Amino acid sequence: MSDNEVEKFEITDYDLEHEFSQNRPGRRQTKEQQIYGMWAQDSGGEEEGEGNPGSSIPPPSRLSVLRGGLNFVSGGIQQAGKKSDAKKGDGSDDSESESELTSRPMFGAGGAADSSDEDAPRQLPTSFGSKKSSTQPSFTSSKRQDIAGMRKGGGRSSGASSLLGSGLGDWEKYTSGIGSKLLKKMGFEEGKGLGKNLQGISTPVEANKRKGKGAIGYYGSERSERSLKDFPTHDSDEEEKEKFKDLLQQWKKTGGKKKIKYIYKSAEEVIQEGRTKKLKPTDDSHITKTKVIDMTGPETRVLSSYHAIAGQKNFVDEYEEDKKKKYEHFDLPELLHNLQILLEKCEDDIIRNARTVERESDRVVHLTHEQEKYETLLEREKKELEGLDQALALVESLETRHKEQTLTLSEATSIFSELKSDYQKIYNTFEIPYLAPTYITPLLKELLRTWNPLAQPAGHKEVFATWQRLVEVGDSQQQQQQQQPDGSVPLDPYHHLVWETWASAVRSAIMGPWEPRDCSPLLAVLEAWNVPLVPMWIQAHLLQHVILPRITRAVQNWNPLQDTVPIHTWLHPWLPLLVDNLQSVYPVIRQKLSAALVHWHPNDRSAKMVLQPWKRVFSDISMTTLLQTNIQPKLESALLEMAITPHNQNLDPWHWFLDWDDLLPPQITLDIMERCFFPQWYQALGAWLSSNPPHQEVIAWYKGWRDLIPKSLSNHLQVRQKFQQALEVCSRALSYQLGASDQFNLLLAGLDKLNEPPPPPPLGSPPQQRSKDWADIISSARRETLSMREVVERRCQERGIVFVPMPDRKHEARPVYRCGKLNVSFNKNIIYVQTERGWMPKSLTTLLDDA
Repeated sequence: MSDNEVEKFEITDYDLEHEFSQNRPGRRQTKEQQIYGMWAQDSGGEEEGEGNPGSSIPPPSRLSVLRGGLNFVSGGIQQAGKKSDAKKGDGSDDSESESELTSRPMFGAGGAADSSDEDAPRQLPTSFGSKKSSTQPSFTSSKRQDIAGMRKGGGRSSGASSLLGSGLGDWEKYTSGIGSKLLKKMGFEEGKGLGKNLQGISTPVEANKRKGKGAIGYYGSERSERSLKDFPTHDSDEEEKEKFKDLLQQWKKTGGKKKIKYIYKSAEEVIQEGRTKKLKPTDDSHITKTKVIDMTGPETRVLSSYHAIAGQKNFVDEYEEDKKKKYEHFDLPELLHNLQILLEKCEDDIIRNARTVERESDRVVHLTHEQEKYETLLEREKKELEGLDQALALVESLETRHKEQTLTLSEATSIFSELKSDYQKIYNTFEIPYLAPTYITPLLKELLRTWNPLAQPAGHKEVFATWQRLVEVGDSQQQQQQQQPDGSVPLDPYHHLVWETWASAVRSAIMGPWEPRDCSPLLAVLEAWNVPLVPMWIQAHLLQHVILPRITRAVQNWNPLQDTVPIHTWLHPWLPLLVDNLQSVYPVIRQKLSAALVHWHPNDRSAKMVLQPWKRVFSDISMTTLLQTNIQPKLESALLEMAITPHNQNLDPWHWFLDWDDLLPPQITLDIMERCFFPQWYQALGAWLSSNPPHQEVIAWYKGWRDLIPKSLSNHLQVRQKFQQALEVCSRALSYQLGASDQFNLLLAGLDKLNEPPPPPPLGSPPQQRSKDWADIISSARRETLSMREVVERRCQERGIVFVPMPDRKHEARPVYRCGKLNVSFNKNIIYVQTERGWMPKSLTTLLDDA
């Protein structure tokens, strides 16, 4: 692109001069501009070319224009001040064909024929027509030369002056020289090139014409020869494509003789190419000549074997096809077929042998590893066999001594200790601890035969601790909930030993000389032989099935009127061990206590000594029921029989009543006082006031009775109301006496202070919880709904019928109770009674009548 193609749009002197001229030439488009548009060369460019005789770009020849059209050709690097010599031979090349074109209209003909100056630039053709039309002067072009001359004079910068001498950056004379300034700022030095090493660019960017109209890359690489020479690259894809094209062209038949190209392959190349190749299986179907008719395609085919069905041609099929082929120079299809077969067979053999070698080598490596592994395993098994032989020798010696009955406990302990310490793996793998019950049980029984657990609670404890360390398997805590002595689950060897030896000895002592009223020796045994020395399930079995029946039998034989030893002294120590299992004996104890209290008198204080320990053992409802049934009526009778007089008062019944204050619930005590004490006390006070006694004696009598009442009772509202009524009566009756009203008012004021609520707690103190007294318990017990079992139990107590649970009996996973002579069970609110026809439901009235 020339420099003058950039046209400025500012107002010039030419525009001012022809501003009002009517003959101002217009800018009409030439024919060439109408045809080629933006690719056309205008007249201004031609005149500028004429005014620039130093241009080194020669115009294209007419022949090249007519043959190939206009092309973009690289102009190279131009330096200012130098003229490029025209190439010689250009006129001679076109002179031969130029004569042939003179007889017809030519594109820009005669444009440069009349020029006599060799240095003048040749004018490019601009239109179709004669030579005369192209040589006429143009007024517009001359004017444009003047404007171009004006442009040449301006825009020269001082920054580009140093570069113009070398011809580099001549175009900066039309700019402000910003390009050279930026280059200098980035390290450019005059006289040197660009790049890291200031080497510059050896070859300018070249334009290369594409062969056809295809897309970029369709015809291969578009790099020029010079670019490939300066920047060589190795493109493996291009080489493979060229190689493939050469191989692809070998089968083509050409007119001329072409040199035959032989391809040689080494065995490694054949093996490498055949890694994914599917080898043909050896098939002898061409010998059997089994014909297969294939009618799956558009045409019926007759195949020579079943092998051809899979789409692979057999040797016979290939041979038949090769016979039909015609060869131009060597027409021996049989020989070519055989050679091809031999070649393919040879390649298959090479590939097959290579695969065999690779497979066998892998197999050798695998076998080597297997050999090393089995050698290691063999050595380990040899050692294990040696250890197994030695362990077997120890077990055989144990068996021999056991059969000869010469085995002692110390020898057996040493043998098992050696097996466990020296042959740990064999000891655990072959479950040698399970041999212990067979050999050790007789020895331990013999050891415990003379042992009295009640006299020597900790005897032989060390022996069992040693065998626990030797033969106990796994976590005994997990097995305690699973293992049972019935043999359904295999017992731990140590558990088996304890069950067969220690448990039998303790069971014999419990069932024999042990007396339930003397519980200390047996408790000492259980405390000494605690978990984990004795498994928990064995202790539970002894407590529930051996000790509890003995205790139940002793409770049934207990007579509270004759036995001098209180029952709580030998029964309460079992509470931590038996816990809820003693619930079955509590009804029997309450029944016997109720029977013993039938003829009891409140002056006998031994009853309280018997009942006091059971206050925290029995449930609140059961204890309250027992006291209401047996104690409350006796105390009420004693208070009713007590004579209340102002003089010579007998306070023994009152002290009998107060002795039960800590055992009786407060509500029961208040109820007794309200029904049995205050009516008589009011009656005695009224009779005394009718005789006009001195008010000082009345006040003293009032204070005496007030002080006799415990503070736990005197602070209740019911008691204060009774005393308030008495003071009001006394104040009205003795108001005529001097000073009586004031003293009675003071006593009433003291009662009012008691009625005042307590002061609030200080800020920040925790909230006070309301104590749950016996009145709340009784009221809640009355409000709550009782179960059918509790109702039956209360009715049986009222009628004196035995109602106790039977610990060993269950009906549909529900406990069975003994109600008189019947066995009953409860399902929600239904009573089931065991009869001859089975368990039948019955009503409460029928049950009580039949019991």
